[in-house]
Parts: sequence; C-alpha cells; structure tokens
Amino acid sequence: MKYVLDGEEIDIWSDEYVEYHSKSIADYVRENLLKKDVFGEIVGKNVEKELVKNALMSGSSILFRGRKGYGKTTFAKAIAKLLPEKLLAIKGCKINDDPVNPVCFSCRKKLEKGVVELEWVKPRFVRICGDPMMTTRQLIGGISLQKIREGYDLDSPEVFTPGRILKANRGIAYVDELGAIPSALQTLLHELLEEKQITTPEGDIVPMKIDVLFIASTNPSNYRGVSDIKEPLLDRMEVIEIGPPETVEEEIEIAMRNSNEWLKEKVIIPEWHRKTLARVVRLARGDEVRLPAKVEVEPSCRATIKVFDHVMSSAVRRGHKAVMISDYGVNGDFSNIVLGVRGRIKLEFEQEKVEEVVNTLVNDALEITCSEVFNSMQKEMSLLAKELKKKEEINVYKDYKEFSFLPKGMEESALEFMLESLARCVEVAERKGDGIYIYV
Repeated sequence: MKYVLDGEEIDIWSDEYVEYHSKSIADYVRENLLKKDVFGEIVGKNVEKELVKNALMSGSSILFRGRKGYGKTTFAKAIAKLLPEKLLAIKGCKINDDPVNPVCFSCRKKLEKGVVELEWVKPRFVRICGDPMMTTRQLIGGISLQKIREGYDLDSPEVFTPGRILKANRGIAYVDELGAIPSALQTLLHELLEEKQITTPEGDIVPMKIDVLFIASTNPSNYRGVSDIKEPLLDRMEVIEIGPPETVEEEIEIAMRNSNEWLKEKVIIPEWHRKTLARVVRLARGDEVRLPAKVEVEPSCRATIKVFDHVMSSAVRRGHKAVMISDYGVNGDFSNIVLGVRGRIKLEFEQEKVEEVVNTLVNDALEITCSEVFNSMQKEMSLLAKELKKKEEINVYKDYKEFSFLPKGMEESALEFMLESLARCVEVAERKGDGIYIYV
C-alpha cells in the first residue's frame, strides 16, 4: 500500500508517523491522561475528578448527571483536551477515517486502488444538543437519493451524509441532555456503545464500526422536561453526579473566573460583596432561608456569574472604584441582582414574584456577611461607631479619608459596608441614602 501526504510518499509506520494512526481514541485519551492534568481549571469537585479519570482509564462511556449550570459541559470540554493534537486521516473523508483501518465504504474502496492520499486532521469534539424532534438522519446520517439519480454509486462519498455521531469518529461525541433524545434513537446509541455499529429503525445496518468516546449529560430525572433514559443504554455508561459548589469560596472562584474580563479590569469587587452576592444564590438552594415561596428550580452558578457581571456593570457606569451597595439595584432596590437571577430560578407558586424572593435572599445574605465583618473588626467598628455618634451623619463618598484603617483603592466601599454592619448588627446606624448613614 502506498500512502501520500502533501504530495510525497511516506512510511506511515516510521517513528515520525506511527503515533498518529491505528490506535483507538480511548488509547490516546489514556496516554494523555497520564501525562497532563486537564481538570485543573475545574473548581473543587475533587471526588468527581477522580471518578472521571478512572472511567476514562477503563475506556468507559460517561454520563454526567446534575442540574443545569453545575459544570457538566465544563467536564466534557476538559476531557476533550485529552484528544491528540492531530491525526492522520484519509484525505477528504467526512468522518476522519483511519488510514489503516477505514470504516466508511468510500475509504475502503480507496484502499483497493493501492494508493491513498492522507491529510492531517484535528480530532473532533462533536456536541449534540438533545432534542425530542431529532431524526435518525440528523443523528446517524442518510443516503441522498438525488445523488443516486445523478449517477453516483452507493459507495461514493457524495451519496452518504454522516450524521453527528458518525462525524465524531476518532473523537468525542458529547450528547448534551441525553434524556431529551427520542427513545428510538436512544436504542441506536445503545447499539453503538455495545456493538460499535448502528442499525436504523428500518433494520438497515450502517456498515461503519466507528471509534468514538461517548460522553453525555442529563438533568435529574425529576427535573422538568427531562425524560427517562432507557435502562440498556444507562447500563453501558458510568453515571457521575455533578452538584453545586460545596463552599461559598468555590462559588466565588467560579464566578470570578467566568465573569466579564473587561469589567474586572475596570472595577474592584471586594471580598464582602463577593461573599454577599454568592450567598444570595446559595441561599436559594437551601431550606434555611426565609423565602415567601418554595424554589422549584434552583439558580445555578450561571446566576452567580451574571449577578457579579450586572453589579460590576453598574459600578463602572456610576464611576465607582469598587462595588457599592447601591450597585445592587436602582433607587435602593435589588433589581440588578434580580436581573441575574430571573429566568434562572423557578418558584413553586407562579403568583409569587421573583423580586420578593430576591429581596429576602439579599437581606439574609447581607445579614450573614455583615455579621462576619462586624465580628472580625471589633476595634475598628467601635471607633467607627464613636465617630458616627459624634458626627451624627457620615457620607462615605466624602468622609472616607478620615479613616486610616480602610483598605486602599476601595475605601468608600469598605466604609459603607462597615456602616451597614453597624446598622444590621447593633442598630446604631441607619442607611438614609446612597452611601449616607446617620446615628440612631
């Protein structure tokens, strides 16, 4: 057999090329898993990371299960970094066929001629969004009757159009929301995992034993709009549960990593505001908060990220050096936080307003963070309370220079939050306006 790359004949078994063909995609993933850590960018979830690594080493398919916004797709994209940087493939093949072991009929026919042209390809990460209206043609592929009428042979590459799964050959097929795939197509995927081949609902065997690493995600079975996954398919996959961040620190780190970079360069979001905003979302996931309505669908990390973005956006527009409480909303409300949460939370009773829920969440979050600040700064709080009593009113935008203990670059924000802590913890202060507190 003669192989040609870029117009020159090559020996594909030489040291220069032997690593780029004839191995399964699972083998490439195993080798790279031992060489590098691709999960370092995922915050926390140490147990889940270990489970994923073990599943990949054993060559297993993986199903990530958890609510929206908790990192299922992030895990899948991290796994994609274990794919080789490039592979040798038969030139022009729609599914990146292996030069030695081609699976599509058009490539097998090329081998019969004795000369095969090759090209470098990047292994594909094919994301397949679960859709209850998905067809066999979309998922697997189909034959073009028009091309046959035009005189093309059945084994011509022009006749068969591969679907999304086949395009993932020698790469990763990631099904985002497997539970939304029609039951009949789930049966096809079961056969793909078991036999490495596909039989259409009409009984036709697609003669392509593809090599694909199959990864999928799904929301919990009791989640609205999610259907059950067929047991035979579920039995061929390792189910790894993905939950919310375990601590407020992890929630903050996720939000800061994913918030708008331009905003982070323009304004400071101090630790006390980071904790408060992260707690707003985290409290909505728990049972201890004083909510006027039960949360049916809890807000995910995406809500935390967008809350950070909206509050920072307000600070930039108002010319603040660091985030202030007034950036939580307009005219003393919390509308910027509502903007980040609305659409990412669902209440059990539709008549309840998201604004009322967010108002409760923000006040509870402020109570917790203010208590932390008050307890950690007893000396400074005492000095501030005495100064407030003497002055009767403090405007943080004008008076911050009088307090040397305030952190540089965010003096107004720090002074405001300390006064808010006095108001909430010992009730010697009262907020009368943006950055203005009076002694009571």
